[in-house]
Amino acid sequence: MEMPFNYCLHCHVTQLSYLQVVDAWGTVDVLINNAGITRDGLLMRMKKSQWQEVIDLNLTGLFLCTQGRIINITSVVGLVGNAGQANYSAAKAGVIGFTKSVAKEYASRNINVFTIDGGMVM
Repeated sequence: MEMPFNYCLHCHVTQLSYLQVVDAWGTVDVLINNAGITRDGLLMRMKKSQWQEVIDLNLTGLFLCTQGRIINITSVVGLVGNAGQANYSAAKAGVIGFTKSVAKEYASRNINVFTIDGGMVM
C-alpha cells in the first residue's frame, strides 16, 4: 500500500542532512534510527578512535535525529554485554536508556518512542 507524501532519505546520522526532509515537507512523521557499527576489541587494547567512532555513530547520531515517531534499532548486546564489544555494548545500552528517558519526556505529547533490540538468530 502506497501512502501519499511518502519520502525516505538515506543519510549519515552524525550529520544533519535529515533536515532536507523538514525543508521539503515541514515535518518528520516517523524516524527509524537504524545506524550501527562495531569496532570490536578488548577494552584494554581499544584505541580512543575505536571507542569514539562507535559512540558517535551509535549514540550521538541518535541524539541528533530524535523527533517525530521514533523507532531506535538497537541490539540485545546493549542488555547483556559481550566480550570484546565494550564500546558497542555501551553505545547500545546508551541507546536503550536514552530511548526510555525520551519516551517518558515525549509521552505527554503523544510521541511514541521505542526500541527494537535485535540479536543473532541461529
